[in-house]
Amino acid sequence: MEELFEVVADAVRRAGGRARTAVGRFPEPEADTVYVVVPHEYFYVTPVADRPADELRRRTIAFCVEHPGTMTFERTAGLIGSLAGAVDINVDSTEELRRRGVAVEHFQLGYTPLWDRWAGDPDAERGVDVTYLGTAERRRSLLLDSYSADLADLRVRLLTPPHEPMVGARVDFLPGEAKFRHLADSRVLINLHREQSKALEWVRVLEALTNGCVVVTEPSTDVEPLVPGKHLVVARPQSLGAVAAGVVAQPSLERDLRLAGYDFVRHELDLLGSARTLVELASNVLAGPPHPAPLPALPTPQAEHRETPLAVDTPSWDPRFAGEEAARREVTVPETTAMRLAVERTTYAQRASGRAWHDHLAGTSSRSGVDVLVVHRPGEPDPDALVFDLLGGTVRPDRVLVCFDGTPLPTRTHADVVLEHEMPLGRGVARNGLLARSEADLLLVVDAGMRASRRLVERLVAADVDVAHCPVGDPRDGLVGALPPEERRLRRLPYLGSGYLVRRDVVDRLGGWTEDPALEGLEDHVFWRRIVAEDVPTALVQQVLLRRQRPDPPVRPLDLDPGPVWERALSR
Repeated sequence: MEELFEVVADAVRRAGGRARTAVGRFPEPEADTVYVVVPHEYFYVTPVADRPADELRRRTIAFCVEHPGTMTFERTAGLIGSLAGAVDINVDSTEELRRRGVAVEHFQLGYTPLWDRWAGDPDAERGVDVTYLGTAERRRSLLLDSYSADLADLRVRLLTPPHEPMVGARVDFLPGEAKFRHLADSRVLINLHREQSKALEWVRVLEALTNGCVVVTEPSTDVEPLVPGKHLVVARPQSLGAVAAGVVAQPSLERDLRLAGYDFVRHELDLLGSARTLVELASNVLAGPPHPAPLPALPTPQAEHRETPLAVDTPSWDPRFAGEEAARREVTVPETTAMRLAVERTTYAQRASGRAWHDHLAGTSSRSGVDVLVVHRPGEPDPDALVFDLLGGTVRPDRVLVCFDGTPLPTRTHADVVLEHEMPLGRGVARNGLLARSEADLLLVVDAGMRASRRLVERLVAADVDVAHCPVGDPRDGLVGALPPEERRLRRLPYLGSGYLVRRDVVDRLGGWTEDPALEGLEDHVFWRRIVAEDVPTALVQQVLLRRQRPDPPVRPLDLDPGPVWERALSR
């Protein structure tokens, strides 16, 4: 919103008015001061003590940006009555607010040099084939996952930050200059609606077109005056991955769309006319607006913080009830009988189970410097399909090592080395066993229930950091593990799992994976918390290069008795 207001202020100045932007409290007014705020953002983020008094709200215009069908639109609609006037950048929300009796003017966005990092050069090189920028939610996530096969061989970057206040750049959130340069370096942008909205995301679309990035979007109710097929491409949501790949495969079509979209934004949208409308509305406000209604009761900013449930294996209970509160408890929660028996079974198996090694295809190293560690647990699909994916990749691993952890040994496998556990000993024990036979400097850690893109190893190795990971496609939740590792989030959600490439010396320094039977199913969560605690450099490769074949993990101690298990995980 700060970026958008810089554009509005610049347009007001170019239209002959005076404007400046401010952050935080309302500046002290002069005789001709009128304030403009995005109500659903400003009033919910600003601390109560800093919210404007009635006399300042009588000088305040609401700048509305949200579409009907979203929670934030309803929030906006409930706040407008407490202000002196309103403008709205969307046709559908302008009409809906007017239907509800709100006096609101449409503010047409358009070209601004503040966003343009392309300058219309049709021959400029672009390093990203397909990109996506939008907050994470389940519908969007499922669709993005479904595009992975169509986009597998392209250079893809999916930025899917959680829906929470952002205060600076992240690997999944690019503000300002970084965003505009990214769009100028991208060939195609996929656009998807949020929540129940059916309207075009005009700000994102204009940012893309201004930087020569072709927009491929699902059908929208207010795409006009943009012309589908000329300025952008419209297709059903399930087809957008194939359509984006098709645009990239036709350079002449891509060029025509790029130039037509840029020309349209430059010459067909009247941003300065909208700025003059805003100045006129401000003059009317100063002339004597009606007294606004009282400001509705609003929660504190802390109450607005919401976690996005993007856990790789989130159990049926909600782990967020624990988090930091569990870490501060002085009395340990008693363990249930079911959880205690589960731990005892695994402990007994670790002591009594037979173990055997089986070498296959010895000496066929590809010398890529990568070994793959795969653990096959009871109930998981046959890992040979995953092994075949890896051996057929653009970069072939040195060896694939598979542990059958209490599961029947297959009559035939493409794995180079096989470790057989007579009884299930746990993923941590299995991985540490495979680690002892690995000789490569890089370890790709994946689970048997996954399938891999042929470019998985290539893209993760190219990240060239100590730990590289990627979003994992899930048949129920779409993209999981699509966030960078953060201590504050790892204390609340086990959202990162396997599907990472890690340097061998990092694993050795951390002492391998936890073998604690109580933490079965949380071995990777403990690993990621150690990575963060040690400040190990990581990279999120923002393309779906792994997909899970089944959504639900088997029953774990975590499911049987979450309280003490989560406390134990947080202590690691």
